[in-house]
Amino acid sequence: MAETHHSIDAQLRALAPGKVSEDDKLVEYDALLVDRFLDILQDLHGPSLREFVQECYELSAEYEGDKDKAKLSELGTKLTGLAPADSILVAGSIHHMLNLANLAEEVQMAYRHRSKLKSGNFADEGSATTESDIEETLKRLVSDLGKSPEEVFEALKNQTVELVFTAHPTQSVRRSLLQKNAKIRNSLKQLYAKDITADEKQELDEALQRQIQAAFRTDEIRRTQPTPQDEMRYGMSYFHETIWKGVPKFLRRVDTALKSIGINERLPYNAPLIRFSSWMGGDRDGNPRVTPGGDKRCSLAGPHDGCKLVHLSDRELMFELSCACTDDSCSS
Repeated sequence: MAETHHSIDAQLRALAPGKVSEDDKLVEYDALLVDRFLDILQDLHGPSLREFVQECYELSAEYEGDKDKAKLSELGTKLTGLAPADSILVAGSIHHMLNLANLAEEVQMAYRHRSKLKSGNFADEGSATTESDIEETLKRLVSDLGKSPEEVFEALKNQTVELVFTAHPTQSVRRSLLQKNAKIRNSLKQLYAKDITADEKQELDEALQRQIQAAFRTDEIRRTQPTPQDEMRYGMSYFHETIWKGVPKFLRRVDTALKSIGINERLPYNAPLIRFSSWMGGDRDGNPRVTPGGDKRCSLAGPHDGCKLVHLSDRELMFELSCACTDDSCSS
């Protein structure tokens, strides 16, 4: 069996185990994802390509660790000797491995955050800034900065965070690939659940392999230029998949955090804590495809999608609030 090669970040952590906290599972997560991907790569393109990609990955890690220019030169020689078609395949493989490393890190961050919430302490001091949550922030305002709970509550009621959707995001990832990445994250989290059975673990492992292969075989590049209406649809997909349920969850978390500092009152429903705006479809930078008619269609798309989401939520609410009558007052 081929030797396992972890990501660059995982190898660096192995070189400095004293700086890795006991609850750090990044190396384990990353090794699993990379191993599964290399198995898939071997099935699709043979053992020689798998070995070549592993060697390139290992050389990159070694150069990152000790900055040995001989390693960099060796890596360059390997890559420049490839045929154009093979270069694309190798580059895509390494890119996918790096993407899997990012997914492993996201799962690790979520794991450490849950561990911190259970124990009441950060996994390590270096993560305190990035892992702090709204509850801890409010407590620090009261305990460290001397603000009263009432001052914090009034400030929250009168502040607004406005998130603007742009037509040209700095990192444009296809919606289909975002969905596949989310499935990989979920499968990885479930695979390491404490109450999982052996059969469930095998089924999740097989599902993880299918999801990794599906992501690898998905074209990351849009082959046609998106229209302003396409850009609007891409932006609205975040509302459907994340924002519509994520924002209420966050606002409930704010209410819970307020209780932790002694405020037994919810934020008013009309408090503009989070607001969204957009200039998708209205980018007046000389794009000939942006027209007044297109602006109108994009402007109507947001309210139209919002109405559909409200309608679906109303239907769910009808079932949640269903109840049986126990007296004559229901029929009066």
